Amino acid sequence: MKKSKLYAGGLILAMLSLVIGSYFMFNKEIKAYATSTVFVDQAYHVSFSGALKEASITDGSIFVVDKDGKQVEAEFILNDARNMLAVHGLSVGDYTVHVKKSASTSRTVFKRDKTFDVKVVEQLEAITSVDDLTTYFQALLNTENVSPTTESKEESSNSVSSDQSAESSTGSGRHSGTNNQVEDIEEGDIVVTDGQFIYSIMDNYLVITDAKDPSEMKVVKKQKLGNDIYPTQLMLHDKKLIVTYYGYEEKKLATGHYDGKSIVKFAIFDVKDAKNPKLVREIGQDGSIVGIRKYGDVLYMITSQTPNYWIMREKNMDIDLRPAIYDSAASTSSQPLPLEKIQILPGSTEPNFLIVSAFDLSNAEQGKVQTESYLGSSGQLYMSTNAIYVTATMYNPMFTTRMMDTAMMPSSMDTQVYKFSINKTTIEMTAKTTIKGLILNQFSMDEYDGYFRVATTEGHGWGNTADSKNHLFIFDKDLKQVGELTNLARGERIYSARFMGDKAYIVTFKEVDPLFVIDVANPAAPKVLGELKIPGFSNYLHPIDDKHLLGIGYDTEVKIDDYSKQPLILTKGMKVSLFDVTDLANPVEQDSVIIGGRGTYSDVQHDHKALFRDVENGYYGFPITIYENQGKDNSIYKGTGAQIYKVSVADGIKLVGDLVQPAAKGEQYEDWYNLVQRMVYIDDALYTVSRAQISSYNIETFKPISSVKIQ
Repeated sequence: MKKSKLYAGGLILAMLSLVIGSYFMFNKEIKAYATSTVFVDQAYHVSFSGALKEASITDGSIFVVDKDGKQVEAEFILNDARNMLAVHGLSVGDYTVHVKKSASTSRTVFKRDKTFDVKVVEQLEAITSVDDLTTYFQALLNTENVSPTTESKEESSNSVSSDQSAESSTGSGRHSGTNNQVEDIEEGDIVVTDGQFIYSIMDNYLVITDAKDPSEMKVVKKQKLGNDIYPTQLMLHDKKLIVTYYGYEEKKLATGHYDGKSIVKFAIFDVKDAKNPKLVREIGQDGSIVGIRKYGDVLYMITSQTPNYWIMREKNMDIDLRPAIYDSAASTSSQPLPLEKIQILPGSTEPNFLIVSAFDLSNAEQGKVQTESYLGSSGQLYMSTNAIYVTATMYNPMFTTRMMDTAMMPSSMDTQVYKFSINKTTIEMTAKTTIKGLILNQFSMDEYDGYFRVATTEGHGWGNTADSKNHLFIFDKDLKQVGELTNLARGERIYSARFMGDKAYIVTFKEVDPLFVIDVANPAAPKVLGELKIPGFSNYLHPIDDKHLLGIGYDTEVKIDDYSKQPLILTKGMKVSLFDVTDLANPVEQDSVIIGGRGTYSDVQHDHKALFRDVENGYYGFPITIYENQGKDNSIYKGTGAQIYKVSVADGIKLVGDLVQPAAKGEQYEDWYNLVQRMVYIDDALYTVSRAQISSYNIETFKPISSVKIQ
C-alpha cells in the first residue's frame, strides 16, 4: 500500500509539475515596446514579445482614443509573425493606443490591458529626458524586425562642379584640386596640394612633401598622429590643414562589460610653416564618418553612430546612450551631448544617431563648434550651398520573407531624405520625405534652381526574378514632390547618374548599358529625350563640357552558364567612353578605350576623387592595376601605376601617359604599398602618390623626373 500511495502521489506531483510547467511554457506574459512620437505621414509601430490573435485588429481588441478619450478611426495591420502592430491614419495630435487582454493568444497572454501614448507631429521635438532615449532603443532592441543600419552620397550656377575650379591661381602657381561634385563645396581627400607642398596619408602618419622643385623633392615632415589613430581625409583652407581621423574609446562599466566606440576627430594644423605644422585644435564627435564638406569658411562634419544599446539586455544596466563630442579648447575628454541638442526623427527604426557639426575655420583657435544630433538616420550625403541632404534606408518591417527560418529579411526598401538648411554655422532640419527605392550614391542627388532631384532603383535587379525599376523624382524646397519619371529600364538598376543643369544622365545595366538623356527643365514634367544602348556600363560620369560626358566603368560579355543555361554577365577590362549628347535625342558613344582584361581595377570606379583632371591640357587619368586574360578563365597580373588620357571633342580619347610599372618576373599580384592612390599636378609637373613614394614626371612628355621614398 505504501508503495502504491507513494507512486500515486509521485504521479500526481509529476502531473502537477507538467501542468504548471505547461502554463508557464505556453502562457508567457507578452511584453510590448513602442516609441512615443511619429510623423503624421508614417505608421506608429508597437512590437510584442509574442504573437497576437489574427482577429485582434478587427474584433475591437485594439483601438485608439484621442486626448479627450474619444475613439478615433485608424487602420491596424499585423505583420506575418503577428508580433508587430502598425497603426495607420492618425492625424497630428496626442493619442492612446489600447490593446486589450483579449488580443493575446492561448500561448502568450497579457496580464492586463496595454496602453501606449503616441504623439503625432509635423515637426521635430527635442529629446527631453534620458528616458526618451531608453524608450527609443528599448523598442528597437525588442523588435525582431530591427533594420540593419546602412553605413557598407545651390543655385543653377553651382549644380555641377566646374573643372575650372580644379586649378588654383592663389599666387602659388598652377596646381590641381579635389574633384568635387558641386562647385564651391569642398570635399575631403587623401592627398591635397597647395602648389608647393603635397600632403598625404600613409598608415597612421601625416606626410608633408616639398614638391615645388620636381627634381629635388623632400619629405619635410612625417608625423605619427598617434597609436590606434587612422587618418582618412585631408582638406586645406587658408594655410590650415584639416586632418580627419578615426580613434577608439573604451570604458569599463560597473557590471564588468566594456563599452567601446569609434570617434571621429578633426585635427586642425597651422601649416604656414609646412615643415613644422602646429596643432591648433582638435574637435570630434562619436561615430563613423558620413562626410565632411566645406563651404566658405565653414567646415561641416557629419557622422553616424550606433550606441551599444544591446547592453540594455542586462538587468540594472546603466548606460548613457547620448553621443559624445570632443573639443580640445574646452576639455581634455569627450563630453555627452546635451539633451537639448538631440532631436528625434519620428517614425524611423534606425538605431543610430546622425551627428551634424559646423565650425568656423576663420576663428580656428576660439570659435564655437555648433552640433546637432538626430535620432534615426544615416546614409548618403549630398550638399549644396543651401542645404545638406542625408538619406536613410527604410526596411519595410510589415512585409517580410523568412529565409532558412533564422532571419526576417526585408522584402521592400525605400529611402528617407532629410534636408538640413545651413546658414554659416546654423543648422536646422527643415524638411523630410520618403522616396520609393534606393539611392546609389551622392551623384544620384542634386539641387538646382530651388528643386531637389533624385534618381532611385526600386526592387532588385538580379536573377530570373528581377523586378527592378528606376525612377527620377523632383521636389520643391519643402521636399514636396512636384514631378516624376518612373519605371525606367525594368529589370535593371542604376549604375551611375549625373545632373547637369536642366539635364540628367542616368546609366542602368543588366546586359547592355542604356544611357538615358532626361530633360528636367520643367520640374513638373521630366521626360526622356534620348537613349543609347552599348555593351558594358559606366560606374562614374564626368562632365567634359555641357555637350560631352566621360564615362568610366567596365566592358562586359554575356555567357551561358553550363548548369543553369541562364545568361551570365561577366566584366572584362575597364572601359572609358566619351559620350556626345549634342543631339539630345540621339546620344552617341563618340569614342571608347578598353584597358586590360578581367581583374583590371581602379579606385575611380567607386571614388570620384581618384580622377585626375588637368583641364588646361585636356588630361584625365586615374590610378590603375592591370590584368590581362590568359586562356578561357584566367587572368594574369601585368602591372600597376597610373594612366593619363587626353580627351577632346576633336580627337576623342588618346593615351598620352602610361605610368604603369610592369610586373616583375614571378610577381603574381600587385604590391599594396606601391599602388598609386592619387595624381596631382603643380605647374608643369605631374606627381603620383602611393603609400611608399611620390614620383614626379614632366607633364608634357610624361618622362620620369625623380622620386622620394615615404616609408
